[in-house]
Amino acid sequence: MKRRRIDHRPSLTAQFNAAQRAAESLQPADRRLLDDRYSRMYAGRFAPLLALPPLARASLRASDRFYTGLHTHVVLRVRYTDDACRQAIDAGIDQIVLLGAGFDTTSLRIKDVDVSIFEVDAPLTLRKKLRINESKNIPVDSRIRWVPCDFEHDPLPQRLAEAGFDPSRPCLVTWIGVSFYLTPAAFERTVADLAGLSAAGSRLVLDYGDPEIVTGDHVLAGARRTSRSGRQGGEPYRSGFTPKGLTTLLAKYDFTECDHVRVPDLARRYAPGGQFPYSTDDWIGIVTVQRLNSNRRDARNHADIS
Repeated sequence: MKRRRIDHRPSLTAQFNAAQRAAESLQPADRRLLDDRYSRMYAGRFAPLLALPPLARASLRASDRFYTGLHTHVVLRVRYTDDACRQAIDAGIDQIVLLGAGFDTTSLRIKDVDVSIFEVDAPLTLRKKLRINESKNIPVDSRIRWVPCDFEHDPLPQRLAEAGFDPSRPCLVTWIGVSFYLTPAAFERTVADLAGLSAAGSRLVLDYGDPEIVTGDHVLAGARRTSRSGRQGGEPYRSGFTPKGLTTLLAKYDFTECDHVRVPDLARRYAPGGQFPYSTDDWIGIVTVQRLNSNRRDARNHADIS
């Protein structure tokens, strides 16, 4: 199998997404869609675009014109997952799993809350993130458990168990920006693992792209360009789903859909009543599902990783 870029270097896509969030955060307070000041630390090679707010704004405009729909999703999925975290914590959930954490800043933005946060990602990306945190004097947080895991090869239940995850208690799993890059087999295997790990009341948030992002022949030019850039950068899209197809697959593992939105829905939800400043091309979605029951098969899976 051809090696991916992320097999031997930290994800370039994760750096790009961090730069997108940081650039949006530099916009005027009355116009920005997101305030995520920590993302700038992880922008990597894209950091020069953040030197001045006007430069950041120009870079956003250029990116949005070329990768139509992408910036809206990258920024507003953070707002969406922040809402999911708050709702889960309010419901008494005290385990949050950031699956494919990349340069996600959730653990830095959720403070003074007694929860365990499991950051799960490729070993190289996690090491890079830890080095950046250290260089920026980010204090060690005892709530955070670092869980190196390659979703294509490593046993996720075992990796989480080794980090202290308790499958008998409900959890929230946010699985953002990952499904795109997994093979269909690896994606479904991870869903099955999550089913085995999720006690009744657990919640899962994940995003996905249309099936055509894999072949690169989507009707929308922004989707085609994003697919092509991923291939050229060594991080090709490998999985895509229709909304119905994804819902059906998740239901196979007893995950019940609670909320399902696409890019235009995110724009309406988080910027109501005004003219939206970016493209809302519709080729990406995000869904929240809940685990209502824990069955006997799951209990056996829990015993296997104990």
